[in-house]
Amino acid sequence: MARLDRAAVIAGAWDFVEASGLDALTMRKLASSLGVHHGTLYWHVENKRALIDALAEDLLAGVADIGPKEQGADRLISLAGRLRSALLSRRDGARIVAGTFVRQPNTLAFGEAAIDAARDAGVPAEDAALAAFTVQYFVLGFTIEEQSQHQLLDSGDWPTDTNAVDAGRFPLISAALDTLRRVPREAQFDYGVRRIVRSLTFTE
Repeated sequence: MARLDRAAVIAGAWDFVEASGLDALTMRKLASSLGVHHGTLYWHVENKRALIDALAEDLLAGVADIGPKEQGADRLISLAGRLRSALLSRRDGARIVAGTFVRQPNTLAFGEAAIDAARDAGVPAEDAALAAFTVQYFVLGFTIEEQSQHQLLDSGDWPTDTNAVDAGRFPLISAALDTLRRVPREAQFDYGVRRIVRSLTFTE
């Protein structure tokens, strides 16, 4: 096989996650899939936590590369969409990024771009970080739910009984579920992120 380096470890980890999911990922299983002794991996990543951080950083490559032509609020909305697309590009992408605290170029560049867009939209400097991270938290939560549903559908574990909720006892939930079934995911995401951004950008 080709010489093992950090890039090959990350690529192999992605292949493993795509095939088996994040929950199955261990250093030993990854080493086995790469055909090396598990101790070899520690030359390239310190532990599983560092490996997941590296995957998160890899996932955010290029997400912040957006020009300043759009106004601040629109730019923040575009960044949110780019983040969602990146998370959806890999199995368990949102779960991989959620909960990490990566201080590497791609991750920092996204935070910088989001805060800059919030400030450009009229959010006071002292609130811009809160605004940017509020948008990021929405994207992560939305996409975790989205990917979880896809996996449940693929496994056949997603409920197919549309009448499972007693509309007599829970009329609002029953109606809400009908709405969610009718409204495409893209439209749901767009609605949520625009509502959040408009509530945060004081000039709109």
